Amino acid sequence: MKIQKGMNAVVTGAASGIGRSIALALADRGVNVVIADIDQSETDKVAAEVEARGVRSFGYAVDVTELDQVNALAATTYDRLGDVHILVNNAGVTLRPFRASWDTSYEDYQWVMKVNFWGVLHGYRAFLPRMFDTPGEKHIVNTSSMATVSNSAGHSAYNASKAAVDALSLTTRKELKDRGIGVSILHPGAVRTRIVTSERLRPEHERSATRGVKPWSDYVTKIVDPIADAPPQQPQTPENDPDIPSEWSQYITPNAIGWLVVRGIENNLPHILTHPWPVDALEERGREMIRGLPDYSEWPGQ
Repeated sequence: MKIQKGMNAVVTGAASGIGRSIALALADRGVNVVIADIDQSETDKVAAEVEARGVRSFGYAVDVTELDQVNALAATTYDRLGDVHILVNNAGVTLRPFRASWDTSYEDYQWVMKVNFWGVLHGYRAFLPRMFDTPGEKHIVNTSSMATVSNSAGHSAYNASKAAVDALSLTTRKELKDRGIGVSILHPGAVRTRIVTSERLRPEHERSATRGVKPWSDYVTKIVDPIADAPPQQPQTPENDPDIPSEWSQYITPNAIGWLVVRGIENNLPHILTHPWPVDALEERGREMIRGLPDYSEWPGQ
């Protein structure tokens, strides 16, 4: 899809980090952008940044776990802009510290899935019928993670939620390919954003710090995390945010990710990666799956 001046986009989780980067990159291409996030004051700030680039924008406070709220976002957007050409389902959360699957509470799994998977599905269900009703090419970007490739130990709730996003995205990409709607998966690696502090959005009694969750590091001498251990590509920080732990300073900034997403949309890429992932690791994953192919010539049954 060729991104053109005057198109309209909606980006969730757009008040900071990756979502903000995507919104600004789209605005630089002349796209009007709705800034959707859970905090109205923060969405308004980014909307002002977008408008300063000469396009239309407004902030909209939404909890993506609530379908009614996402439906209201869609209705408001179409009332004010008339159409949506690009939908970016980017809102997401994670848990800290990493923890064993048996130390991950049901409420942990539920909270992460509600935001990371159901938030994407709610965006898809709220906007897609309206996309069908208006002419022209459209594109949907769903934010997943490189965690679906690395599957780091101690990160089961997050990994599972993002794997569900992958499956939904790849399925809908096939379903929509003849309807003029592309679907891409954004796979961020180690990016310096406020997602590491996302439990600030939970009730106090549910937060890991309040509950004293046992960290995964208590079970191992060294956590092997291919994403976290990847060499830093851009060590500077995009903004002075006291909520971001200093140990994350080696992670890349979100600055270039918007550009990568714009490129991915225009090339209708099924996967948009933020890091030069080791090819041998991806190939090994493929080999592991191929090794699981059945050989019925050895089956003793009938």
